[in-house]
Amino acid sequence: MAQTEQFICEGVKWIDVTDPSNEEIAALSEAYHLNRHIVEDSMQPMHLPKYEFVDDIHFMILRYYAGEDNCLITSIQELTDKIAVFYSGDFIITIHKTAAAFIEALRNNQRTRAKCISTTALASKIVWNALEAFDDRINKLSQKVEISENEIMQRKSTDAHMTTLYQVKREASLSLKVILMMQEPANHIQPGPGEESLVQDVKDQHVKMRTLYGQLLDEVNNLVNLFMSFSSQKTNEVVKVLTIFSVFFMPLTFIVGIYGMNFKFMPELQSRWGYPVVLLLMLVVTVCIYWWFKKKKWL
Repeated sequence: MAQTEQFICEGVKWIDVTDPSNEEIAALSEAYHLNRHIVEDSMQPMHLPKYEFVDDIHFMILRYYAGEDNCLITSIQELTDKIAVFYSGDFIITIHKTAAAFIEALRNNQRTRAKCISTTALASKIVWNALEAFDDRINKLSQKVEISENEIMQRKSTDAHMTTLYQVKREASLSLKVILMMQEPANHIQPGPGEESLVQDVKDQHVKMRTLYGQLLDEVNNLVNLFMSFSSQKTNEVVKVLTIFSVFFMPLTFIVGIYGMNFKFMPELQSRWGYPVVLLLMLVVTVCIYWWFKKKKWL
């Protein structure tokens, strides 16, 4: 376990814990009088975002983006990492399995600050940064969608572009679910004096991420529908050409079939003009079919 402690204000301590064991969590729980049930929740790696207020201690589970690029993500746990936050007026405890870059940045920033910060303000910043972790990723996903959109509109799309769109759709859908569940901890932060704007920033950040991922999902769905429409149109064009050829050759094949039966008593076979007359008949039938197609605007 890696544990760091620092004062964010006089008498107010921030304890940050990385990858603790059950024994270490039990000792921490006893030292700060944490409720046993919410401590058990904090140790479950699969737990989704939530908020609870138990024994005068605020408890939040947050998830932030930690996925890998060019990797098919199939679950929220593959997409995100979890961070548990306990805080009251006297302390704030953050617990996470792996190192979080934004936690380290907040710690370093706090060391250089001369001004005190409350636990509520620090919790607000942690929630804001957890949501901000999704921002860079959506920019990359949007670029992938734009590339696929250009290829589809230029009729150059392939199965690889559909695979990319599926991956983007899957990741965006999972991200949106996490962001929606982050609304509960974001809305339960009670601002102290002068902290209203900070808490409002958290809510604005949540609305921003929710809107961006919702729009991205709509764009991907529209592109998939457009791709399917273009594919159907291409198939219809092929079927149309084959149908036209079939209609032209069907009566000609019928005529050829009749005169290919080779019955003994077929007067046309003995006629000198039988062959050119049949050719002329076939030409007339072809012209009539062509005229009919033109009239119906099928050609």
